[in-house]
Amino acid sequence: MEINEKELKVLEQAVKDAVARMSDSVKRTQDTADKALDEVQKLDGRIEAKTSDKLKEILTEGKKTSDELVTLRTQIIELAQKIAVRPQNGPESEQMIWDLVLGSDQWKSIQGRAGVSRMDDVMIGNPHRHLAKLQGKTQIINATGQNQPLVADVRVPGIIAPGERRFYMRDLIPATPTDTNLIQFTTEATFTNNARPQGDASPGGIEGEEFAESAMTFSLSNAAVVTIGHWIPASRQVLSDAKLLQGHLNHRLLFGLKLEEETEILTGDGTAGKLNGLNNQAAAYNRGVTNDTMLQTLLKGILQVSLSDYEPTGFVLNPIDWIESVLLTRDSQNRYIFADPHNMEQPRVWGLPVVATRTMTSGRFLCGAFSMCAQICDREDATVRISENVDDHFIRNMVAILVEERMALTVYRTTALVYGNTSHAG
Repeated sequence: MEINEKELKVLEQAVKDAVARMSDSVKRTQDTADKALDEVQKLDGRIEAKTSDKLKEILTEGKKTSDELVTLRTQIIELAQKIAVRPQNGPESEQMIWDLVLGSDQWKSIQGRAGVSRMDDVMIGNPHRHLAKLQGKTQIINATGQNQPLVADVRVPGIIAPGERRFYMRDLIPATPTDTNLIQFTTEATFTNNARPQGDASPGGIEGEEFAESAMTFSLSNAAVVTIGHWIPASRQVLSDAKLLQGHLNHRLLFGLKLEEETEILTGDGTAGKLNGLNNQAAAYNRGVTNDTMLQTLLKGILQVSLSDYEPTGFVLNPIDWIESVLLTRDSQNRYIFADPHNMEQPRVWGLPVVATRTMTSGRFLCGAFSMCAQICDREDATVRISENVDDHFIRNMVAILVEERMALTVYRTTALVYGNTSHAG
């Protein structure tokens, strides 16, 4: 449908006439208000009746003109709905006729109390462009969420991995390679020591007397090499297309392997296929009494290891016990005993290093001469292998990624380790 030029010209002229009448009404209101002000000053706060009537008449005309402008706005919108939208090349800042009038400084200046200011003419330019804008019924707003049509997203490179526990146990114990699947070692089971001076049974000692006889027994112990591993399936396509996935899988699978190794070294129960861990083979703590504090318990743990003729080299604690029961310990003046809030110090208690790891169960501790009590024997280092020969993986274009290692743990001196509860409540 073509734009009706005649209708547009009529509306344009009607708007101009209405604005002119509004302007004239404002001017006459201003003049009458000035006259009324003079009368108030001359007549002790009163104005003449005819002046009051004139003000009411002008206000009534202004209201009529304002209503006329509202009617014109409705007509403009109706006309815009009838005409077709044509491409416009005008500046983006152009407004519709009604928006120009209501948004103008001239209109804003006459709002409020009558007689405040004078309204000048409002320039509305070519009405065709303004009417075409009335066709835009739908606002252009940004979409939300993913796949927005107007705004491109930004992909953060790589894969965000979760927090990873730090490993300690392998660093506490010496390690050596092995080429077998079973480690055997001989330990001294008993020793009866009857050493004494020659002839001590006779006054002054007698040369030629027999020495006392001592006794000793031995036992053979075994530590089997165990295999620790796990696997995950993946399609050949995703491994080929998502290059970053390959490195992430290798890293996380190796991390999971080392996490289980850490757990086995400390807490393995020695059943079939598992390591016999340090906690399981350590001597039980036997010096606790009712209501001992954790600090007292740890010191007595040092004593128990020392009484077995070994020199302890450290503790293994849970971080909760280490921080809440040791580092937060304060004296009567609220001063921290084992920690300085201003400095980061090497974790130590009673002069010995502390390994704080979540692998240790909260409420338990391990004290020992770690450098001489045990040894790790590595049969095969951690390896990563990929195979299609799993179930129907080949015909589904799937592969299995396997990570494994083989190792043994030998605990030579069980009395060099002490394991027990951190507290002994009454």
